[in-house]
Amino acid sequence: MKKRYIWLAGMIAAGTLAACSPSNKTSGSGVYDYLVEESTEERIYVEPGPNNPEDVAAMLFVFRPNSGGTELERVTSYADKLTEQALVDKLIEYGVLDEGTEILSFEKEGVEDNASANDGGPLAGTQQSEPRIGYLNLSAVPELEGEEERVMLNCIAATFIDNYLLDEVKLQVNGADYESEYLSPEGDLVFDMKYKNIEE
Repeated sequence: MKKRYIWLAGMIAAGTLAACSPSNKTSGSGVYDYLVEESTEERIYVEPGPNNPEDVAAMLFVFRPNSGGTELERVTSYADKLTEQALVDKLIEYGVLDEGTEILSFEKEGVEDNASANDGGPLAGTQQSEPRIGYLNLSAVPELEGEEERVMLNCIAATFIDNYLLDEVKLQVNGADYESEYLSPEGDLVFDMKYKNIEE
């Protein structure tokens, strides 16, 4: 009889702990798991083990060329917060943009303010009738031609599309529309290359 009371008390205690736990959805696999704050849907990533607020960081998806320059690598990276400047800084770090490149402005159309990175690649599982467009104005982009230009534009497009749940990106350089044969018929950047996931 005593064993039954102990078991019942344990079940009640477990239920109480579950009811009092923070309202976060947990998911993920491998080295890092993630928490989704239900109030903002903002994803934050933490190392396994006891939660330490100092270890919490925003996860970014940044695209760079592979060693052959023929496909893209989707690199999982981390920053204090997901911002457009953090993405530009990572694109500079991975050699997509030149040192000193500044983001002059970035605006989103058709995207919720709290939209952030999704978990299954660019636009995985998203459905919306209104196009999601990002207007990205940079101080400069490298002057490239042919396949090198196509790879660079895909790295820029995929990085912003993936992190902000966009359909396409309107790229400007110092306020002037970027012109290239690799833009869509509407003059926008779209993501149209294969990529491989890389953990760093």
